[in-house]
Amino acid sequence: MRTLIHQIKFNHGGHFIRPLTERMCQNLVAEYQSRLWPQQLLFVPSHPKRIRQRGFCQTQLMAKQLHKQLQPILGKATPSLPKTNPIIKVLHSQAQHTLPRKARLTAPNKSYQIQGQIAEHVALFDDVMTTGSTIEACCKQLMKAGAKRIDVWVIARTPDKPH
Repeated sequence: MRTLIHQIKFNHGGHFIRPLTERMCQNLVAEYQSRLWPQQLLFVPSHPKRIRQRGFCQTQLMAKQLHKQLQPILGKATPSLPKTNPIIKVLHSQAQHTLPRKARLTAPNKSYQIQGQIAEHVALFDDVMTTGSTIEACCKQLMKAGAKRIDVWVIARTPDKPH
């Protein structure tokens, strides 16, 4: 899993996105059998400077692919994917994977803003969750903007390291 995500993010391995999102799609369909699907699918964005460096935003590409795979299964129940993500990363910070744990916990606190319409029930997508601080920062902003329920969808979770 780690190798695939690194290939996507750092080596233009976009061809690895589909297998990852197909697996996630299967897991989501099983998970939501007796639950309401979110109305809207949003993704944790990269800062515009990071997007310029990489040439793409991997979470955006993954969210688009996941949305595309959910449509034939869910039809009209598919969460909408806005043309412009209302979550904006406003502060450029050092890449999370390069920071020590303590710095990761505080780094994203004021990094995100919401600019646009937010549904009451949102799915927030990210590729990897390490400490959860980025997700938490985005969720706080989404709640301020009107979200009542946020389901977090991540491809991978990094294991906690023993202290």
